Amino acid sequence: MQDRGARSGDVRRLWDSLGTLLFVLIATVVYFVIPVPGQMRESSWWVLFGVGLLVLALLIMVRIRTLLRASADARARGLIVVLVCAVLFFAWADDALAVLPGQYVDLHTKTDAIYFCVSTLATVGFGDVHAAGQAARAAETLQVLFNIIFLGTAVTFVTGILRQRAQTRGQQAAHSGNGDVPDSGPGPARGAS
Repeated sequence: MQDRGARSGDVRRLWDSLGTLLFVLIATVVYFVIPVPGQMRESSWWVLFGVGLLVLALLIMVRIRTLLRASADARARGLIVVLVCAVLFFAWADDALAVLPGQYVDLHTKTDAIYFCVSTLATVGFGDVHAAGQAARAAETLQVLFNIIFLGTAVTFVTGILRQRAQTRGQQAAHSGNGDVPDSGPGPARGAS
């Protein structure tokens, strides 16, 4: 009976993981399909960027509230969804801003924009694509601040997930009846006389 429940849980986790992968694929296709507005005024871009940033922030707050009550696996999947949404939003915004003259060097396509966002998120910064104009530099500063906040939150979640899994495994080992309880500190080993 317990084996069937474990298999059912494994199947459920597989379906959940496939759902997350499907979301990532659909979001990426939507990113490439949604047109970037033509050349606009810088002030119009800032309004568009501000609204998008507000929507992204609201999405993240809703997801984090959900993730706080979720299982460890759901937290990991939720972080992936938030990260993908953030990267795609910033890439789309960068691509829209790159239409304005002098804002970016060598950012010409949506693929360039994703490449630039991922290298910024990873703090690699190869230098081939970079912000040149003041609006682009301000936008990238906001993205870096977002990345710091997001990565801090992600590290906290991942650390919590790992800690929870370690505690669960320790409790399962203690309750399994095999007597393999981890040693809690210095002193004679358990069962030693």
